Amino acid sequence: METVNLPGGALRLTLANASQYIILALFYMIVTKTNALTQADIGTLSILSFLASTFSLLTVIALPTALTKFTSEKLGKNQNEEAAATQKTIIKTVVTLSIIGLAVAILSSQLISQYFWNNTEYIIILILNFTYAFLSNLMGLCRSSLHALYLFGKMATITITYILSSRIIAIILALLNMGATGVIIGYIIGAIIALTVAVTFLRGKLQKTTKNTPLKPLLRFSFPLFLGSITGIILNSADIIIIASLTRDLSLTGIYGIVVSSVGTLTILYASMNTTVFPALSAHHGLEKPENISKIIKTTSRYIIYIIFPSCIGLSIIAPTALTFFYGSAYTTGAIPLAILSITTIVMALTSLLLTTLTAIGKTGQNLKINIIAAISTILALIALVPLFETTGAALARLTTQAIAITLAVYILKKEIKIRLDKEALWKSAASTMATVPFLLTIELILSTKLSTVQTLALEVLTAAAIYTLSLYILKALKKQDFELLKQAFPKPLTKYINIIERIIVR
Repeated sequence: METVNLPGGALRLTLANASQYIILALFYMIVTKTNALTQADIGTLSILSFLASTFSLLTVIALPTALTKFTSEKLGKNQNEEAAATQKTIIKTVVTLSIIGLAVAILSSQLISQYFWNNTEYIIILILNFTYAFLSNLMGLCRSSLHALYLFGKMATITITYILSSRIIAIILALLNMGATGVIIGYIIGAIIALTVAVTFLRGKLQKTTKNTPLKPLLRFSFPLFLGSITGIILNSADIIIIASLTRDLSLTGIYGIVVSSVGTLTILYASMNTTVFPALSAHHGLEKPENISKIIKTTSRYIIYIIFPSCIGLSIIAPTALTFFYGSAYTTGAIPLAILSITTIVMALTSLLLTTLTAIGKTGQNLKINIIAAISTILALIALVPLFETTGAALARLTTQAIAITLAVYILKKEIKIRLDKEALWKSAASTMATVPFLLTIELILSTKLSTVQTLALEVLTAAAIYTLSLYILKALKKQDFELLKQAFPKPLTKYINIIERIIVR
């Protein structure tokens, strides 16, 4: 296992995720502005994404997470053969379940096509979609193995390889009038390329073994996560499916799908950090060092807060301009849902950190309780709000659910360890963010009528960044140790530039 560098790992994964979302944004920009895909096509892709996620959920039963946790724990204790046995057992199990699941899904394609599209013309694209989901399962196993080995750079390479190759091919096929079918074919080819790279990376990383780990303890850990993932599907996709089912309007579904995809870009601001600290949290739990877990939570929360507050509040204000710039004026009807979901992301980021910690310390049953309650809340809120407010109601349902989830997460986790969020970062980031709001509102509501979309967006981004940075400077928010972590994360040639910024900002 290579030397652990959590800041460097977080940076690599953040850059990979940032690249992923930039490519996704470019993908949707190209296919919407060239009319290669209609709003109905994008609605179809949203439904197919839900079906692929459901397939993966039911066939991996959260075992890749168990692979990361138990392999990293055993490697931390220098039990290398046991780590290899764990990996071998989980891979065999997931591959077997995936093959069975693919056969069942193919046989069910006619019924699924009839339900969502009221005809059987989508059988071929459904079969292709489930094939893509099968390959995604295999990629997930590879990522989990690399994750357990702290090979964050190689994880990042796989992510970039997949997203870049799949979307380039998808764009080409969509421009050739192959529609949503061409996009799914692009996903399949990209998955094959990325899977080939992943297998190459993993070759020889763990010693070979003839031993098998008992499956029961692994399932005992993963099964509550699996049940929680079922509720996760509800949390992430129920709104899209309910909008599609109740309205039977694929165009409306497509617009909301674009909004959800857009706000998903914000997850790059925190997901990589949570991914990076997960094996470290697991290792400290295995070594019975709860005080170290609390320190990791506080440090991670500090950087999440400083990044997530200005980004989410800023996007909520400039939502109409952002949608017009990326997808065209036809999609600005999604501005209010985008604003609501942007604010929701702040809560999601902190909830994700707490749930990651619960998983790392083995409290998957508690995770399940939170997810079940959140899923029930989602369904009830959607039933109540979507008929009245359509896509805005769906966004409000997500906000309500996340508020409930973080309340439960704090209540449960504080019984296990001391939760130490960085309170200084919380108030200083909030104050600095609020300083940008009047300026953004002025640009969005007044100056935007006199400027082009490109000029408006550029002015908003630059203004917000300048004011937020100045406010942090005035409040003495950033400290020397923050830049020490940056120096660990960035390549050494960039250290001198970080030193210059440090001398200017830290006082």
